[in-house]
Amino acid sequence: MKRREVRQKCRVLGGLLLAGMLAGAAYGQGQSGQNPPALVNATTPASSDKVVLKVGSEQITQADLDFVISTLNPQAQQSLAQQGRRTLGDQYAMMVLLSQVGLSHHLDAAPGFQRELALQKRQALAQAEYRELLRQAAPSTEEVNQYFSSHQSEFEEAQIREAIVMKKQAGGKDDTPGLPAEEAKAKADAIRKALVAGTDAAKVGEQFNAPNMVRIDPEPRAVRRGNLRPEMEKAAFELKPGEVSEVFDLPQALVILQVVGRHAPELKAATPQIENSLRQQKVEAALANLKKSTNIWLDESYFTRPAPAAPAAAPPAASAQPPAKNPPPQP
Repeated sequence: MKRREVRQKCRVLGGLLLAGMLAGAAYGQGQSGQNPPALVNATTPASSDKVVLKVGSEQITQADLDFVISTLNPQAQQSLAQQGRRTLGDQYAMMVLLSQVGLSHHLDAAPGFQRELALQKRQALAQAEYRELLRQAAPSTEEVNQYFSSHQSEFEEAQIREAIVMKKQAGGKDDTPGLPAEEAKAKADAIRKALVAGTDAAKVGEQFNAPNMVRIDPEPRAVRRGNLRPEMEKAAFELKPGEVSEVFDLPQALVILQVVGRHAPELKAATPQIENSLRQQKVEAALANLKKSTNIWLDESYFTRPAPAAPAAAPPAASAQPPAKNPPPQP
């Protein structure tokens, strides 16, 4: 029981330390796009210096803990907002205690610890510089407007309804979802004929819908360019509203598209996506320039590339038979 409790505490502590180490990268990339909960109170310098935790003779101030909270990712901050800070205090106290014991054992002088410390410093510096590149790469209003004007087609949305007929794969078991090839083709042709004739999609769905075999979307969905197979995208953005595509024969299903309409979003709706795209382009260009202007050398004998996989030997022909060692006597 004691060992289990120790292992559990170590896992919890390791999670806290790992969250703190990786938080900078998560914030720098801005993946969530949302502001984290306001867990760090706007306090005066006097309240920031308030001691809120003691471990032996060491005192931890409110500012120290507020900084720890600020480095956590949005999900961890949300968890703290829901569960309170007591767990954080217990875990932080254990971390401080273990670090104190480690210092008393002179573990900080070990070569492995020094390498780990240097690696963490490099990671922190790299994350800080990446955040600075992101800050410098913030696009201007003029850049956003210009990009939107010259790439409006990229943001156009097509409202489509899909009809999907699953195909049973060759050699599949009897309970494998889908219809045999000929039956699936006949079903898809009948669905397309009904849609082309102007039959209400809801009625078509009631007539042909079959779980795990046939599905017809009751409501259309919005898609943007680049999110469909090329031949399907061509139909989605070239057919007129109400028109129906040909049957697309995909490896696992037959698909029919009915175009319901198209919509071009306004600049305000497209701005966040444009800003992210332009910012990423600028950061990638800055990183490329850094690499180009810096002499980076790799020892090829150490950084070896994996050897190409040997081609598989061709199986012998079915008709090939090994020669008999002792052929039967001829009559």
